[in-house]
Amino acid sequence: MSSSDLWSDLLPRVISAVLMAIIGIAAIWLGGIFLDFLLILVVAVMHWELGSMLNPMSKQAKWFSAFFGAFALYWALGSESMFGCIITLLLGAAVQIGFFFNEKRTGFLVSLAILLCGYFLHSFRLDFGVGFTFWLVGLVIATDLGGYFGGRLIGGPKLIPRVSPKKTWSGAVAGWIGALSVSVLVLIYSSLEAPLFDLLTLTLFLSVASQAGDICESALKRTCSIKDSSSLIPGHGGVMDRFDGLVGASLVLGIISPLLVSI
Repeated sequence: MSSSDLWSDLLPRVISAVLMAIIGIAAIWLGGIFLDFLLILVVAVMHWELGSMLNPMSKQAKWFSAFFGAFALYWALGSESMFGCIITLLLGAAVQIGFFFNEKRTGFLVSLAILLCGYFLHSFRLDFGVGFTFWLVGLVIATDLGGYFGGRLIGGPKLIPRVSPKKTWSGAVAGWIGALSVSVLVLIYSSLEAPLFDLLTLTLFLSVASQAGDICESALKRTCSIKDSSSLIPGHGGVMDRFDGLVGASLVLGIISPLLVSI
């Protein structure tokens, strides 16, 4: 592959990333209805892509998947009890099975992961604040950027070639370094008082979870024999391609968040 081919997607990727960053930063900063609207919209689009992937012969399935995915998150965000929220999300993911022709069990799990990610991001902003939410999103972005540039500039042995042939060990390590750098900068330039070792351990754990989310989506795409979840975002592919890492990191952080006393 020539150098020009290697970086051919860089310009549209940067432009799309800047636009998404502006929208995301504004929504997280404003919080409330603005963030909830964005989360519901993203969850709907990701289900639209999921319906397209798992039921490609149907023109209606993806739209039903998008509608019920958005409705499930909307209902869960309005729930006043944790039990009611969990039941809503489980039912919302279970309904999706009816819209999928292939890989129904996998589709249920992916749908549930997407819904939980939306709910957790809402909760992080509400319970831990804007800085905490920016930190999570920042380390996921740093992991992705490190993987992108590290893999292309350094190359070397493949991480999991049978699932994602483009990912390399150098990219994975570069992603970890990028995520750790974000947390170090947070400690230096913010008022956060957290043990360095604890924060960096959590950061590394979440960076790996972000990469695991990316790899899981790559495995799903390989099963469906497609390259991208859609072509909605120039340079990135689909919304699932862009936010798979955030899904992975949010799930892990959401599960362990009750233990985060010092952060």
